[in-house]
Amino acid sequence: MDQSRSEKLKDIWWSIRSNRIVRPLALVAGGLVVVLIGLYIVLSYYGKLPWSTARVTVPDDLITNSTIPAAIDLNQQVPRALDGVPVLLVDSDRFPLAVMIENLVTIRPQAGLSAAGIVYEALAEGGITRFLAIYTTAEAIPTIGPIRSARTYYVDWAEEYGGVFAYVGGSPEALGLTGSSDYLTDLNQFYNAQYYYRDEAIAAPHNLFSNSELFNYALRDLSVETTPGDFTTWTFKPEPPASELPDQVAPLTIAYSSDDYAVEWRYQASSNTYLRWNGGVEHNDANTAEQLQAHNIIVQRVATTLLEPATGRLAMETLGQGEALLFQDGEVNVGRWLKNDRGQRTAFLDDTGAEWQYNPGTTWIEVVPTEISVTY
Repeated sequence: MDQSRSEKLKDIWWSIRSNRIVRPLALVAGGLVVVLIGLYIVLSYYGKLPWSTARVTVPDDLITNSTIPAAIDLNQQVPRALDGVPVLLVDSDRFPLAVMIENLVTIRPQAGLSAAGIVYEALAEGGITRFLAIYTTAEAIPTIGPIRSARTYYVDWAEEYGGVFAYVGGSPEALGLTGSSDYLTDLNQFYNAQYYYRDEAIAAPHNLFSNSELFNYALRDLSVETTPGDFTTWTFKPEPPASELPDQVAPLTIAYSSDDYAVEWRYQASSNTYLRWNGGVEHNDANTAEQLQAHNIIVQRVATTLLEPATGRLAMETLGQGEALLFQDGEVNVGRWLKNDRGQRTAFLDDTGAEWQYNPGTTWIEVVPTEISVTY
C-alpha cells in the first residue's frame, strides 16, 4: 500500500475515534457484522439455514405414497353420499336434514317429497301413515310439508343419519328421545319457530311448513352448514341396460289400513323407476305437480304393538332383525334387515348376508307391520 493511501486510512480511523457520535455507531455496526458471521457459521454447520443448498434425501416410498392431493376440480361430479346421484363435489356430502311430513288424505299432495333422497313411510295412529323425509340436496325447495309431530320409531330412523331433525312436538316418549339424543340435532318447532311458518289458508295443525331457505338458515345457525354428513353410506351400482329390464311387472301393493292409505307402486321400464299411487290416485308433489317416483323400494317388516289404546299410538321394533324385500330393476329380492344398536344405520342384506346395492336416486322404505298384506 502506498504512503498516501495509508495516511488517508489513518485519518479516517482517527476521525471515527475522535467523533463521539460516529464512534458508537461504528462499534455497533462492527458488532452486528461479527454476530451475523457467527450465526451463519453455526446454522450452516447444522444445515438449518433456510437458503442452505444442502441436499435433503427423501425416501422413495414417501414419494410414491405421498398423501399430498393433486389439484381438486370443484366442477367434477361425484356420487352424493345419501342417494348416489351425481352432483358437484362441494354438494356431495351435505349435513343431513330429516323432516316429519304428514299424510292425512285431505292434505295431499304434500310439498317437497320428490326432493328427498330417502323417504320412510310408517303408520302413526288411526291407520294413517306419516313420512320421514331425508334431505341432503343443495337444490332450492320452495315448500316442505305439512310438517307434523314425531314418534319414537321415526326418531330411531332419523338418528341413523346424525343430522338435524325437524318436527313439531311429539309423543312423550319421542320427546324424551329427541331431548337427550347423542345422534341428532333437535329442531323442534316449539323452540325454533323462526325456521317454520304457518299457512293461514289451511286449518291447524295441518298448516305448518318450511322450505330449503329457512332450513339452511337453521344449519348455519347450528354451525353445521358446511359440516359433512356422518352416516354409513350405501353402495350404489350401475343400472342394467334397457334391454335387460322386464316389460311387464306386477305392481307392489301395501294395505296399510283403509283404501285411503293403500299404497301402490307401478314399475316403468322406460325410466327404470316405480311410480306411486296413494288411496287409488296418483300421488304427486305439490311443488312440481309431478308424480312421486322411486328408484329403489325397500319393504321392511317390523313387529308392531299398540302402545296406548286411548290414543292409538304404536310401538315398533326397530332394533333386531326381520324380513325385508328390495324392489329394483323390475325385480324382487328377498332378504332381511339388521340393526343392533341405536344410532346405527339399518343394514339390508341379501340371502347370502351381503348388503344390497342400490340404483342412484330416491329410495322409499315402506315400514310394514308383520301382519299387514303386501302383494307383488
